[in-house]
Amino acid sequence: MTTKGDSGQASGGRTRRAHYAATIAAGLAMAAASAPAAAQNQIDDPQLSPMIFGPTQKEKRDKVRQEEKKRQEALEEALTLTSEQEQDANRLDEPKTRPLLFGNGDGEDPTGGSITLGEEDDNRRFWGVLTFLAPEETNLSIGIGPVYEPDYFGSNDYEFKADPQVYVKFKNFVFLDDDGADFALFGFSRFRFGPSLRIRGRRDQDDNPALQGLGDVGTTFEFGGFAATTFLDRFAFKAKVRHGLKTGHRGTIVDGYLTALLFRAGPVSVSTSGQASWIGDRYADAYFSVTPDQSLRSGGVLGVYDVDAGFRDVGGSINAYINIRDRWSLNPYASYRYVFDDYANAPIIADFGDRDQFTVGFHIMREFTFGGGR
Repeated sequence: MTTKGDSGQASGGRTRRAHYAATIAAGLAMAAASAPAAAQNQIDDPQLSPMIFGPTQKEKRDKVRQEEKKRQEALEEALTLTSEQEQDANRLDEPKTRPLLFGNGDGEDPTGGSITLGEEDDNRRFWGVLTFLAPEETNLSIGIGPVYEPDYFGSNDYEFKADPQVYVKFKNFVFLDDDGADFALFGFSRFRFGPSLRIRGRRDQDDNPALQGLGDVGTTFEFGGFAATTFLDRFAFKAKVRHGLKTGHRGTIVDGYLTALLFRAGPVSVSTSGQASWIGDRYADAYFSVTPDQSLRSGGVLGVYDVDAGFRDVGGSINAYINIRDRWSLNPYASYRYVFDDYANAPIIADFGDRDQFTVGFHIMREFTFGGGR
C-alpha cells in the first residue's frame, strides 16, 4: 500500500528521470547538428602532433604549394644563371693579336666567362646571312694610349706615337678591331666564317733613311675571308686570307692567330696570343725586294734583292685587362715577332734593321653597350 509520501517521492523521481532524458536527448540533438561543423574543424585545424596523427589535409595542401614554389624558384634561378652565362659568353671580342676584353669588375668574369664566339655558335646548327637580326647587344669600345714600336716592319728604330683604338661588335655579326672588319655571314656550332677587309696604311720612304730609293707603298684596301673557332672554352683560333686591291702592295697575306685565356682574378685578367703570317710574291716584292732601279735610286746603299712567297714571321703577345669601375679598362700589352731568313736578309732589315720586332703600349678604353639592357 502506497502512502502519500511515497507517492510524492515516486512522482519526483519520474520528474528527474524525465528531465535527465530530455537533457540527454537535447545533447544528442545538438551533437548531431554540430557534427558536420566539428568534422570540418577537425580537417582544417592543425593537429597538435602530426608525427603521431599524420598531417592534416590543410598541411598537405600547404606542403604541395611550398614544394611547387621551391621548384618554381629553382627554375627561375636556373634560367637566370643560363641567361647570365649566355650574356657573359657574348662579351668577349673576337680573338685577335691585341684583343680587348671587358667585365664589370664586381665579381663577374672580366673576360666574359670564357673565350667563345657567341650564343648562336653554341646552338649546334647552321645559320646564315640573317644572323645580324638576332637580339644580340652591340658593343662599342673606344680609347687611346701610347705605343712604342718600329717605324717600319723590320726596323731597329723605334718611336712613340699615339695609338687610337676602336672596337665594335654589332649583334654578333660584325667585328671591327685594329686588324680590320670581319662579317660573320655563316656559322655552325662554334665555327664562324665570312668576308674580311682591312685598310693597311701606307709606308713612305721618308719614314726612315733606310727606305730611301724604294718609293712609297700606298694605302692598300685588302679584301678576303676569315674563319674562326673556339675549343675547350679557353682557346680561340682565327685565320684570315686577304688580297690587296688597286693601290698599295696588291699581294696576298695570310694571318693565323691562336688566343688563350691564362687566368683571371677579380678585375684583372690575362691572355696570350700566338701569330704567324704568310705572304705572296707581290706582297714580298712590295715590302722586301729591291729592284735594280730602286738600288740605283738609293745610291747603291741598298743592294738588289729578290724574295719569293713564304712565311714572313711568327710571334706572340701578352695582354692584361684591368677593369676600372663598370665601363673603363686599362689594357697594357706587349708583343714580339721573329722575321724568317728570306725576309730578314732583305737589305732594309739585314743592313739597317732587326729581325726581332717588339711592340709595347697600353690603352685606356671606354665601353658603350647598346641593346643589351645595360
